[in-house]
Amino acid sequence: MSSNVQHGRRRAQPARRKSAVRQLWEAAPKPGTTGQRVAAVAAAGVLLVGMGVSDKAPHSPSTEQTGQAQASAISVPKDVAMSFTRTEVKSSSAGTPSAPSVGSSSSSVKSLGANGGEIDDPTGAQAYAATQLASFGWGQDQMACLVPLWNRESDWTTTAENPSSLAYGIAQSLPAEKMDSVGSDWKTNYQTQVKWGLGYIKDRYSSPCGAWAHETSIGWY
Repeated sequence: MSSNVQHGRRRAQPARRKSAVRQLWEAAPKPGTTGQRVAAVAAAGVLLVGMGVSDKAPHSPSTEQTGQAQASAISVPKDVAMSFTRTEVKSSSAGTPSAPSVGSSSSSVKSLGANGGEIDDPTGAQAYAATQLASFGWGQDQMACLVPLWNRESDWTTTAENPSSLAYGIAQSLPAEKMDSVGSDWKTNYQTQVKWGLGYIKDRYSSPCGAWAHETSIGWY
């Protein structure tokens, strides 16, 4: 065998796949003008597209199909109630959320005594004293003496205090701690102070009018 002969076989190369458009071009009728041939190919191409024919390899599932498949795999109980609340935040002119404004006034804040009313309540204290006269054996006429008596002493003010003697309260108890015998809330409860004051008057002067007579003649009771 001649040395110029090459041994072995060459591996056959795979034939190139012709596109659908190329196949249509070659299959188009040859007679006629080139424009007619192009028109025929274009018409056939439209048909291929409408039928979903493609010269490409099988494609993978689209994103939309994949999303539908994933969505179908998620199950939610039908009886679950889902609600969404929208929170609206208003911004001020500076661009930051505005805090709710809370209006308050120091004049609207009142101190309350143990009796449930205001600590200093002359009208309430006088009304309460009128209801206690009978329990001490007096008639309502004694209020005509009691009112001016304690007006002079304290103006019927629960927290009235004499700066020199430190007498305290509506009846000006001296020392103030004496009223603790009636109630430990004597500093803030005009009912406690009235009860103690009426008891003091009965023991010392028999009646409010007797105490008022002493007050007007001596200057104290």
